[in-house]
Amino acid sequence: MSTQGPPANAKQAQAAALTEVEAAQRRKRALDLNLASIEATIWAQETSYLEDTATSGGNIIKGFENYLKAPTVTSHHRRKNDPTEDDKLFSGSSTSFNPMNQQR
Repeated sequence: MSTQGPPANAKQAQAAALTEVEAAQRRKRALDLNLASIEATIWAQETSYLEDTATSGGNIIKGFENYLKAPTVTSHHRRKNDPTEDDKLFSGSSTSFNPMNQQR
């Protein structure tokens, strides 16, 4: 009975599997970074849209009820309706996105 350990081809197979796992982990990290970048871009564009349309009469989230109304004198002095995280429909639909990382 031999006590020399596994055969050489088993060691080679293990080394090849380890190399494959390491390569897959590198690809996953790259994909995770790419996804985070895309999600941050969506968050920024969504925030910009909601801020730009907050005083113009409406948007797809808040509705267009005030779009046809003439601006009143008091409407210019009202506090701007800043978008909340609940208004961010697209950013909120991601299960992996963390809006706390996007604070200004």
